[in-house]
Amino acid sequence: MQHSIILRVQAEAQDRNVPLASILSRARIAARRLALPGVPAWLDKEVDGYEPDDELPAYRHVPGSHQFFNPVHGCWRPVIHEGGAPLLPLCQSVYDLEELLHNSPAGFLSCPARPVHLNSYGSTLTFPSQFRIENIDVLRALAQVRRLILDWTIALESAGVLGDGTAFTATERTEAYLVTQNFIAQNQSIGVAGNVSGGTNTIAPVQSTEGSIDIRRVREFLAEASGLVGNLPAAVRDDMRDAVAEAQAEAGKPAPDARKVGKALAVIKDLGMRAGGSVIATGIVEGVKALAP
Repeated sequence: MQHSIILRVQAEAQDRNVPLASILSRARIAARRLALPGVPAWLDKEVDGYEPDDELPAYRHVPGSHQFFNPVHGCWRPVIHEGGAPLLPLCQSVYDLEELLHNSPAGFLSCPARPVHLNSYGSTLTFPSQFRIENIDVLRALAQVRRLILDWTIALESAGVLGDGTAFTATERTEAYLVTQNFIAQNQSIGVAGNVSGGTNTIAPVQSTEGSIDIRRVREFLAEASGLVGNLPAAVRDDMRDAVAEAQAEAGKPAPDARKVGKALAVIKDLGMRAGGSVIATGIVEGVKALAP
């Protein structure tokens, strides 16, 4: 497995000499190849940056100091806030943050703030102001992203999701789907609590126990779905074909594992929802719902 993209991302996440932006880009490729329910929104945001109205992860709020420029002394002076130093949002992409740090030999970053008004001897004076953020606090935020990437790839490896290069089997995609859901649910600091969002819906895995699924009906449904796959959009066609084949392989056993069948049906359902609102895609989604409501 020396060419596994998962192991490569994991190794690079432990190497401080590898830029975090490169690690995230490779992790996003892995997520796409795994056909997860969309690319996890957290990876997208870290790579592309956050919008001003996005809910930021906790680690992207860093302490800062407020300063105003005193023209008399020609230097920046502190602005004292009653509630203490403010927490400042870091909305920039990881790439931009790394570049800013690389080009800040002074050891801090600064961003403009609203002018401050100071009362002095009965008159109000207005001064330009800025926020100052120490490099070490930005580095701590980036270190948290690196740690989360490392934890995610370790969880995938533990579930047997390694891949051959960037290619993954249907079984690996099924396992990665659940691993990623659980990982994000357990790490609410990344700003996404609960299930992974995919397309326009949030998909929860089908929880199945022995005897809770009618295997005969599953086999009939899969046989019908197999004949319809060719009519689905190209974006999901191959993944759906693999997922149906995986489910058929398990459901066709003399003693199928209902849990594995349930997980395969969850992937089929998600792919159907991502295929759009066509009659065939909708029929596949409703078929899964009828089997495992």
